Amino acid sequence: MQSFNGGNLLNPRYLIGLFLLLGFCKAQAYDEPLGVFLRGEYQKILESHFSLLPHQGTYLMPVSYNGRPNRDVYENVFPEDIVSERGPYVDHLEAEYQISFNVLVNKKIFNSPFDLFIGYTQGSWWQVYNSDWSKPFRDTNYAPEIFLRKVLAKPGRFLGMDLVAYDLGYIHQSNGQIQELSRSWDRLQTRLAFVYGRMILALQLWYRLPEREAVDDNPDLYKYMGYGQLTTMFKFEKSNIGLLYRPGERYHSVELQYSYPMIEGIRFFMKASYGYGTNLIDYDHRSERIGIGVSLANPFNSSKFGMQ
Repeated sequence: MQSFNGGNLLNPRYLIGLFLLLGFCKAQAYDEPLGVFLRGEYQKILESHFSLLPHQGTYLMPVSYNGRPNRDVYENVFPEDIVSERGPYVDHLEAEYQISFNVLVNKKIFNSPFDLFIGYTQGSWWQVYNSDWSKPFRDTNYAPEIFLRKVLAKPGRFLGMDLVAYDLGYIHQSNGQIQELSRSWDRLQTRLAFVYGRMILALQLWYRLPEREAVDDNPDLYKYMGYGQLTTMFKFEKSNIGLLYRPGERYHSVELQYSYPMIEGIRFFMKASYGYGTNLIDYDHRSERIGIGVSLANPFNSSKFGMQ
């Protein structure tokens, strides 16, 4: 009998194949076009009394398994005798969570068609099951940003898709670690949101601001992170299925997400990824991850569309 190999399930061809298979599933029909609905929901949350708006997704995965943990990066940080005594600093199993929100600063800034936002995303990878090393947070990534957003009153057509909104802005990302483990970069970026039928596509493009060679702790980042990424999301009745693809100059990464409502405001959440750039400490290390947990629903998971 052939033995089970979890890494095979995280191979991009399996993830993409599964995504395409789900994409051909029959979706429920709705009277209102998705683009019209999204613009309406966007205006509602801008007019609400809530100060924190959903951004890149907020989730908690108490169980996150990595088939290829990155241990080499810590070899020069911890003495070999301590590692031999305590065991690996990075276990296969850990917890992972992300908190992400944005805040509207000014509507129609300077009488322009743009709204000004500040955003913040923080992701952490917690070795909560590694008691030998006091359950450390092995990496935490902080990403503040500022951006202008324009939502088009009338969608623009591009390759048969409707362009409904776009952002222009700046983002800083770092992990706040000591010098040997420090990783950071600054980007100018644009995000474009398209709608095609029941599918949402978000194209993010960036330009990394150059750093002096003496202080650049990840000069080869473009090889792994490239110049942008494409995120797509399908909505099938109550299920949300998303796929992220990030092509680097030399290496690539893919991520599949699935969520389903559990109770009001909370959804079952699953994520599988293969490739580089899972976090800054692993930007040049190939990971094979799968995790399960919960995520917060956002205003676009409307009960009107069966996606509460």
